[in-house]
Amino acid sequence: MVHILDTRHLGKPGIIAATALETTAGVALFDTGPESTFETLAREIERRGFEPRDVRHVFLSHIHLDHAGAAWRFAELGATVYVHPRGAPHLLDPTKLVQSAKRIFGNDMERLWGRFAPVPAERLRSLKDGELVRIDSLEIRAIETPGHARHHHIYQWGNNIFGGDIAGVRLGNGPPIPPFVPPEMDVESWRESIAKIRALDPAKLFLPHFGLVADAASSHLDALEERVIRWSEWFRARIRNGEQQLVKAFAQYEMNDLRAAGVGEAEALNYEAADPSYMAVPAAIRYWSKHEAVEGSKAGSR
Repeated sequence: MVHILDTRHLGKPGIIAATALETTAGVALFDTGPESTFETLAREIERRGFEPRDVRHVFLSHIHLDHAGAAWRFAELGATVYVHPRGAPHLLDPTKLVQSAKRIFGNDMERLWGRFAPVPAERLRSLKDGELVRIDSLEIRAIETPGHARHHHIYQWGNNIFGGDIAGVRLGNGPPIPPFVPPEMDVESWRESIAKIRALDPAKLFLPHFGLVADAASSHLDALEERVIRWSEWFRARIRNGEQQLVKAFAQYEMNDLRAAGVGEAEALNYEAADPSYMAVPAAIRYWSKHEAVEGSKAGSR
């Protein structure tokens, strides 16, 4: 059985979820939410008839604090934490990860994300692309899916996929949107990762933001990819034109897009909480600066 556990980040329901899978050898948890919501998550686990120490396996899509912040708490209770090889060093020593986050969130760090501590080496396991974890008769496969972050995995068991952030943010009855964040957002990789998920043709697709996708995974992925392309091209045109006020302009653009898809004001604010629009600006500027430099180099070599 699969349970969607609402972390109620900052008291808001339906923003950040952990996905719990019952197995014959304890609970497998896909993402943990931030450490600031650990106690809420623990109560959600208890409501399903388990204890936090019954979580024996923690599969992280990536190490951003809203997804992996509480991993060390479960490691303290004896869980094995699985992560992409690029993410593992930052769980062993989170100094750089925390310093980077502090530059963005400043004095709000602890309120937003709580505390962050190392995952002990004996409790951490790196997974390569395609590697399997066997929990009795159950097989869980890690699949490398960059685009949102280079160290991103999705996880497959049977005909189910836990999609992480590469599979988009989708709240309530709203559409899927791509969470563009620095420093590793990459449009080509994102589209290739979407193609990987599409080829797996999952019957059920689970998202950290938020829960089980209600309609067919294929239509969800089509709508997501359309926004990956359209939103990135919106940025490209304005960056080329030297426009300066991109934070405000993109926030309005995204809001209009959500309204056109039938999203009301309250739900639009939830989208902003799950995926702050201002984060997309430095992500797009960094991506297009590198992309245009590569394209210019290719043109110059011809």
